[in-house]
Amino acid sequence: MRSVRSVMWSVLAVACLSASAAHGQTTAGSGTVIVLPLAANIPGAYSTTVFVRNPNTNDMTVNVRYYQSDNATPAGTGTPYTCDPLPVAAGHAMTFDLGSQCTFALGSADNFGMIILEDATSQYKTSPFFAYSRTESPTGNGFSVEGFPVGTFSGAPASRPAEALGLKKTSTAPHYNSNCFVGALNEPVNYTIELRQGETGSLIGVVSGALDAYHTTRILDIFAATGAPLTDYANVRAKFTTTTNLGASLNAAMIGFCTLETTDNGSADFRIAKSNDARDNRQSRLACYGMDDCGANASSASEPATITDTTKRNIHYMIIDQPDFVKCDLVSDAVASRLDDLQVVLRPPSDSVTGTTPFANANPPYNAAPYSSGGPGQTSLYVYTGEKSTINGGVASRWYLDVSFRNGGNPTTPIKYGIKCVSGNGVTIPWLGTSAP
Repeated sequence: MRSVRSVMWSVLAVACLSASAAHGQTTAGSGTVIVLPLAANIPGAYSTTVFVRNPNTNDMTVNVRYYQSDNATPAGTGTPYTCDPLPVAAGHAMTFDLGSQCTFALGSADNFGMIILEDATSQYKTSPFFAYSRTESPTGNGFSVEGFPVGTFSGAPASRPAEALGLKKTSTAPHYNSNCFVGALNEPVNYTIELRQGETGSLIGVVSGALDAYHTTRILDIFAATGAPLTDYANVRAKFTTTTNLGASLNAAMIGFCTLETTDNGSADFRIAKSNDARDNRQSRLACYGMDDCGANASSASEPATITDTTKRNIHYMIIDQPDFVKCDLVSDAVASRLDDLQVVLRPPSDSVTGTTPFANANPPYNAAPYSSGGPGQTSLYVYTGEKSTINGGVASRWYLDVSFRNGGNPTTPIKYGIKCVSGNGVTIPWLGTSAP
């Protein structure tokens, strides 16, 4: 039989499936509703302390909601426990212990679940705050869980799954074991977890389930739960997806994570299941405008972008999070391409939407081919933005894409086109803003 300490580590670990993350954890972590995906109040074993920071100039009140996990004792019901609100003075940070902030059932011995903190200062939830938690044993052995703004969680349809990496299981010391967890926010979630071998992608096992709103579940020994053959494993990835069974939306936000537990000494860690963009158009790794399919090479059949006046340029804008590598390409009509009549140039952030100064990659080795900001006769661009401090005072902001008629081209209008951009950190959709001479 495993020790109590080992079992508790199986229970306690957390991360988010989104995107910021997944997308992962981010330094932009404030919100008016913050989720701490795991907390505990297990007498004699583990307790959670929560830290809340109010960066505002006004005092605020934070409501505390705790939802017991389905695998806890007693099992969760999707209804929050009664918890006292937390007052936090302007500019201050306050703490509370879960066991004293909330009312638990008398004699309950295995309390763990999810905390949701929410601004309750006035009728308007407009006071963002930060949160962090530390869960530890009486001897100080423990782990930390960041607070995540509620909007960072997303669905994970098959086209955009999220994955946790590096799972393993061993039959010899120090006896590694992997566990996975799934949670729902204010709507039902149906999920599937596939285990796949890292080197080959071969399927090892599958487990599926459904959760009602504000329920969470843990899957101890994910290899056994998925029906994987009884053997040792290493470099396995857990692929999380959301499905539409039983009326749940494919796009319902899901909280998911896996842990790697060392059963011989009771240690454990947690790992976030990450997706490309957490279904967030503010950080699309592939973004497009005027196209029916960002993966295609043609403008939209019904709603392309168009040049209607050859004396004007169309000014598109997108937010780029420097430092980053960004490549954008023009595409044109699939039947009658007009690429030879178009050109594109990239301009850096400025106060003037209609400015004329193109971006220049001035620093080697990014100032020579294949790097180019576009320009006369060019239908694509590929740039390195430069370091954080070198652009717009270190603030990620709007860059401008000017699309215009190319000298010597066919002046017949309209000229249909689309734009698609790929990047490392993600960009917004290159929206069309205005036109200018």
